[in-house]
Order: sequence, then structure tokens, then C-alpha cells
Amino acid sequence: MKIRTLTISFVLVWCAMPALAASMPSDWWKAPGSLASDDAEWRAKYLRQKEDANAFAADLQASQKSGKGMSYLDQGGVSPSWYRPPLEVQPYPAKYSQKLYDLAYSAFLQSHDLGEAYRLAFTAVQQRPDDRVWRQRLIEVAGWLGQREEVLRQQHWLAEHGDAAAQGEAISLALTLERPDIVISMLAPAARSRPLSDAEWKSLIYAYGQLGEPDRALQALDSALQRFGPRRYLLNQKAYLSYQMGDIEASLHALQRSAGQYGSAPSIAIEEARLLSMQGNYRLAFAALERVRGQATLEDVPFWQLYAVLAWELHDHDAALQAEKTLYLLGAASQYDLQRLVRLTGDEQPEAALAVAMLGWRKYHLPIFYFEGLYYAAAAKHWQTLGQLLQEVANSDPDGLRNFPAYWLAMGQWANARLDYHLAGYAYAQALRLNPDDTVAKNNLLWMLIDSGQLRLLRAVLVGDTAQPAPALRDAVRNALERLNLNRQALYLPTDAAAPSARALRLLNEASLWESTGQTGLAWSLRRQAAWQSAKELRATDGGDR
Repeated sequence: MKIRTLTISFVLVWCAMPALAASMPSDWWKAPGSLASDDAEWRAKYLRQKEDANAFAADLQASQKSGKGMSYLDQGGVSPSWYRPPLEVQPYPAKYSQKLYDLAYSAFLQSHDLGEAYRLAFTAVQQRPDDRVWRQRLIEVAGWLGQREEVLRQQHWLAEHGDAAAQGEAISLALTLERPDIVISMLAPAARSRPLSDAEWKSLIYAYGQLGEPDRALQALDSALQRFGPRRYLLNQKAYLSYQMGDIEASLHALQRSAGQYGSAPSIAIEEARLLSMQGNYRLAFAALERVRGQATLEDVPFWQLYAVLAWELHDHDAALQAEKTLYLLGAASQYDLQRLVRLTGDEQPEAALAVAMLGWRKYHLPIFYFEGLYYAAAAKHWQTLGQLLQEVANSDPDGLRNFPAYWLAMGQWANARLDYHLAGYAYAQALRLNPDDTVAKNNLLWMLIDSGQLRLLRAVLVGDTAQPAPALRDAVRNALERLNLNRQALYLPTDAAAPSARALRLLNEASLWESTGQTGLAWSLRRQAAWQSAKELRATDGGDR
């Protein structure tokens, strides 16, 4: 469960972070969310974006489950409040007369008889299809009556006959009424004859998407790029559509072409890095983010999240730590960010690891944060914090935390620190019941019994472990045997190769044991060896200083 050390096998050169990193306080872990707390507008924007994204995702998921889509015209769907069914119109039988029709139209409007005004304009358009004035009148009264399909039909006619203003209105209304066929009929020919605006391209691509034909949208984009040259918006749209079609290579090529021509930005670099990561090119993905790191601001939370993940994957722990600290101070760290931050700070800043683990436990209530908190609270000797964590587990233990040896090990350490040896012994026994091979629990239990002088229990616990104890237990077993006056057994325990600085101490300990068994001559020889070893180390240190 725990990773105690972090082996760095790949190191990228870490340049100084922007001012936001330089301004981090030395005890940064005490102020989660502090970088955002002074910027209420940014905070509100960030939360609003998350809410909008979540709402859209929920709407889309619901539409997919229901099979009804997100259109008001879908069968079984609920129509919006403005929707009106098409009117059944019986044209006037009289032939068109401009004076009569104009007078009648004015009279119908002044008397608020919109139904008859609509019927009259409809009749006029049928009898005089090229009369733009009557078409505009029909658009006007149809709009008042909520006949949006008729409005769209008339605006479409005007657009096809050269009315640029009507074309824009027709496209907008066609999108509202879910009529992608009309949008495509107006914009697809235009895309082959002139450069479309970004808004027009957005409408055309969306229309192709509604018809389930993204391949035709890609063809239109490729044709425009060949005819009119590169353009950032088109390249970015090509990258998006290619990705939707599953062509990662084409999507990546379009993004890189856009970045090479117009320069990259955090938003573009994020997409490029994601595509490269899908191909397994983590170093290239990280390099793409590194090139624009200086442009990233506090609002670029997705950038820092991906930057942290890639740095972690590449074992660039300095870079990962800076990015994770940024997210922590922004209050935007996910549960995975907090897990990485605990591991990144555990060796050098255990107090920080404890604070991050506590935040993760309070925020997500996941066992991994709970046990990280126990470990670092005990390591930092924060006994009050450790006790509070232990007491948070209810008697019913709904999360099953007491089923883990780590819980009882922490309980034993806490009780031992309070000199409650009875509780400590019970806790270590529970840990060993759950995992009989837990050398940490055995080691702690032995030292607790030695320190508390519980010799009868110490003798009982030592049964079976005195001949060939595990390497992690040898020191505790040797001291236990000495405490029980079993010095000769202690002497014959296997010894580990000691570091030069520890050899003299080991020799002196052995000398004491031999002397207690009556071997005073051997004890004197061992003490002489210890003195020689100490003098040798002193000479080596002195020479090194010179």
C-alpha cells in the first residue's frame, strides 16, 4: 500500500516555475486553495465551467439512455414553450391586386387579426413568388404567430436569391429548428467558392455532425485548406474531427501544423500532449507542455493536471511536485493529485504529506488517505492528530478500517506513546492476528515489552524466534535476550554487516555480552578492536577535512 521511497530513473531539467511557484510559502501545505481565495471572479468562473460541463454531460447521457436525442422535434420529446404547430391556411380565391391587398393587410394588422393577415400574406406569396415585400410581410406575421418553420422557409428563399442578411438569419433559425439539411444546402456551396467565417464553419460542421456525417465535414475542411491556404480555426477543427473519427495521427498532424504556423498555447498543447500520450510518447507529450509552460496561468487547471501526470510518469518528481503544489494551492487537486502529492512529499516533508492526506480523507473519505494519515502522523510523532484519526472510526466501522493491520499498528504506536502498554499490546496482537508475518508489528511489540519490563510476555513472544529471527527483528531479539539474561543465546545470533560508523558500537555491545558470561579476556579484546576502529575512523575524518 505504501511506497516509502521514490526512485528517480529519468530526470528532465526543471527550469524555475513562473511567479506563482516562486511565491509559494515554505509551509504551503497549511493553505490549500490560497492561490484562488484572493480571486473570487476566477473561482466563480472555474466552478461555473465545472457546473456547465457537468450539466451538459448529464443532459447528453440522459438523451443517449432515452434514445430521444436532445432535439425538441424528436418523437416522444417535450416541445419547448415557444413551439406552435403549423397553421392550416386556405388561400384567398381573389386574384392579386396590390391596392386591395395592401389595404386589407393594413386593416388586418390594425384590428389585430393576425390570422387573416397571415392568410393574406401567404396568398400573396403564392400568387407573386418573386415579390420580396410580401415575403418579408409573411416572415413578420409568421414570427408573431410562432410559425418558425414558415419563417425559415421564407428566409431560405431570400438567402438563395442573394439576400446576405436573410442567409445569416436563416442559418441561425435552421440550427435552432434542427434542420441541418438547410444549413448544408446554404453553406456547403459557399465553402467551395469563398472563405467562410469561423461562425459559418462552426454551423456547417455542426450540421454535418447532426446528420452523422463527420467525414463530409472533413472533406469540406480539406478542400478549403487546399483552396484558400492554412487557417488556425480550420486546422483545429480538423484535429478535433479526426480525433472523433479515430484517426489519431491525422489529428496530431493538424494540431502540430497549427502550432508550427501560428504558435502554440496551453489549450493546444494539452490536446497535442493527450494525443501523443495515446500513442505512448510520454516524453514528447511532456515536451509539448513544457514549451508553453511559461504561458500557463492559474486558470489553466487542465494544463497543470496533465503536466503533473506526465511528469509523474516520467519520474520527473521535481516537476510533478511543483505542478501538484500549484493544483493544491488552487483548490483544484483531484483525489489522484492528492495521492501523488502525498507520495512526493512523504520522504522530505512528512508534515506536508500528513496535511495533504488529512485533506484527502476529509474531502473524499477514502481509506488510502486515512492510512496515509495514520502513517505520517505516527512518523511525525503527532500523537494528538493520530489519536483523533483513530477515534474517527465508528464502532460499526462501516468502511472496514479495523480489518487492516495498519489500523492496529497505528493504535499500538499511539498507545505506546501514551505509556498505555496494555492497549498497545492488544493493538499489536490484533495486527499480528490479521497478518502473522508483519515484522513491523512484531518489532514494535518486542520493543514495547522490553521498555515496559513485561518479561513474562516477552519470553512468551520470543518462542520460536530466537534461533533464526528475520533480519528486521534481529536487533530487537538480541536486546530482548539480553533483557532476559540470555546473553549466550544473544551472542550466537547472526549479525548483519554493519556500516563502519556502527562497527565500534557493535563490538562494545558484544564485549558486554561476553563479559557477562565470564569471558573477560575476549571482552577486553573486543574493546581493543572497538578502540582501534574508532581511531581509524577519526584519522579518516581528519584526513578528509584537511
